[in-house]
Amino acid sequence: MKRLGLTLLVLTVISVTTYYVFTHENIARAEKIEQEVSELRRQNRELEAENQEMARTVVALRDDPRLAERKARANSRLARPDEVIFQFGQPEETLEVSVRLTVSPDALRLAGKTILIDQLAQGLDTLHRDIPSAKLQVEFDTNVDPLREQRVRDLVDASVLAPAEYIKADQK
Repeated sequence: MKRLGLTLLVLTVISVTTYYVFTHENIARAEKIEQEVSELRRQNRELEAENQEMARTVVALRDDPRLAERKARANSRLARPDEVIFQFGQPEETLEVSVRLTVSPDALRLAGKTILIDQLAQGLDTLHRDIPSAKLQVEFDTNVDPLREQRVRDLVDASVLAPAEYIKADQK
């Protein structure tokens, strides 16, 4: 009987120890730390490659006078004594362009071009890409049903041209 009790006690201690070792939170933390270490090693390799590239650039700038001259011309806007530099500036302010979206019961016209309502989001994105300073005016015909009006409003409000100016045809 003593032997059975001792065996059960030893098995219990081994079982509890095994359970504790394999379910302890330190195992999860160790795995997380290993992942972080591997990520840091990957970043170190990338930075090492970048450092090597910079070192090659430094050597090239130091040893190749033509490359140094090109960099100086590009970055510092330097010129030789006999050269004249023409510098053209950007306009001080952007010109705002007003684009109209006309909504009638049977058609949508964006900047004079008829489109389907399913193409409206793509058309607004294209318009913004082509004319970044565009401001949108949405004109609803008085006969447009409320559901169509709300769908157009939702599509316009979700676009890059939001907020838009909404007007009714009789408010002109």
